[in-house]
Amino acid sequence: MDGLHAALLDQLKDSMVQLAFVLGAVVLLGVRAKAQPTRRSLLLIFLPAPLLLLEFVWPGVGLWLALYTPLLMLVLLVDAFLLTPPARFISLSRTVSRKLSIGQAGTVQLTAINNSGVPLQAMVRDSVPPALMNHQLPEEFTLSANLPPYSHQMLSYQVRPLQRGGYRFERIHLRYRSRLGLLWITTRGGRPDKVRVTPDLRRIRRMRIQASRALSGGEMHKRTLGLEGTQFSGLRHYLAGDDIKKMAWQATAKLEQPVVRTYEPEVEQPILVLLDAGRRMESRVRNLSKYDWALNAALAFMAVALDRGDCVGAGIFHHKILASVPVGSGKSHLNRLLETLGETEPQPVEPDYASVMFQFARNLKRRTLVVLFTDLSDPLSARMLARSLEVFSRNHLLMIVTFADSEVMAQAEVLPETAMDAYRKGVALDLVEERRRALGMLARSRNVLVIDAPPDTLDEALIRQYLHAKERSRL
Repeated sequence: MDGLHAALLDQLKDSMVQLAFVLGAVVLLGVRAKAQPTRRSLLLIFLPAPLLLLEFVWPGVGLWLALYTPLLMLVLLVDAFLLTPPARFISLSRTVSRKLSIGQAGTVQLTAINNSGVPLQAMVRDSVPPALMNHQLPEEFTLSANLPPYSHQMLSYQVRPLQRGGYRFERIHLRYRSRLGLLWITTRGGRPDKVRVTPDLRRIRRMRIQASRALSGGEMHKRTLGLEGTQFSGLRHYLAGDDIKKMAWQATAKLEQPVVRTYEPEVEQPILVLLDAGRRMESRVRNLSKYDWALNAALAFMAVALDRGDCVGAGIFHHKILASVPVGSGKSHLNRLLETLGETEPQPVEPDYASVMFQFARNLKRRTLVVLFTDLSDPLSARMLARSLEVFSRNHLLMIVTFADSEVMAQAEVLPETAMDAYRKGVALDLVEERRRALGMLARSRNVLVIDAPPDTLDEALIRQYLHAKERSRL
């Protein structure tokens, strides 16, 4: 019995030594060839362990096991260094826009190139900054790539940034199977890429194009959209639908055909856009903060106003002024507005309307259109704001832009089926009534217009009201 026990120990020691040699070979492969064992190779490595028991039934098994270990080591080395191309034969690159718009999908394209004569099955992983992650992507995700000899494959995925700022993509990770499927070869490639998440530039561009098309429309189309001004610009022949009050009777008599006077909007009118960056603007609607919705709408509106020849300034505040841009005009001024306003974030503090409004009002020398983006939900905050805006309402035109809560309004209109539905409807009705009274209090103020719209149509409602005010010469 003691002899059997000693033989078993000797056999176990031999097996452990052989296993140590194999694991040493695996470590060597990991260091030199950047290789990791697959499940298949791990199974082959630890396969001799249960076969030790067969030594007592078939004494020749130990000899075969002694030959098995160096043979396995040789197969691993041949697979890694002779049959499988090294990592330097694989090229990786990334293509991504340097600027991404907040809330809008952006495409990231990865390119993997196989410069060897061996087909490869690869897994590509990219490290995406958390602020850019699409909710459909896990934090660590992989893309499969089949690379025939001397070929390339392009892989793509989408990110949807939900926060402005600067971010960095690290290098791309790739691993591919060895020719015999015993090893994973790992490599990194590509360059780190820096991207900047800006306000929604696509929306700004779309609003400018929409306004530009409206300006190029016919006289009746312009008047319908509120694009006709009051400053005389010339004469032209009468067209169907023209206002008869604009007939130029003397010119009509001379030419013996109908002639009308044309007008264009006044230019270089000052506009001041103010954004509340207080605690209420931190709340999120459809994955974006109310402040980001307001910032996108404000920039779209300012771009349209600058295109129309008006002068625009801006300010951001909570209990104090965070940033301000003096009134200016031109394309370069829009870039300045983007750079200055795009760096600000809301803070969890209560806005001090009275102090801030007084500071902005004392710098206005001419009659100005003042556009204020804020969030009002109760009569108390509306009353405080109304008192603070008296410094503007005497000599300037104000537009107060707030967020309509479409979900609360829909809940207030739903037909309840259960007691819980009735409770929710009652709460929603109370909120809607409080909001109606708050906005009504502001709307009764002199020279104050209230714009209450859902976040995704905020800019459209504001631009429409702005064009209407210009048409009626309220500025």
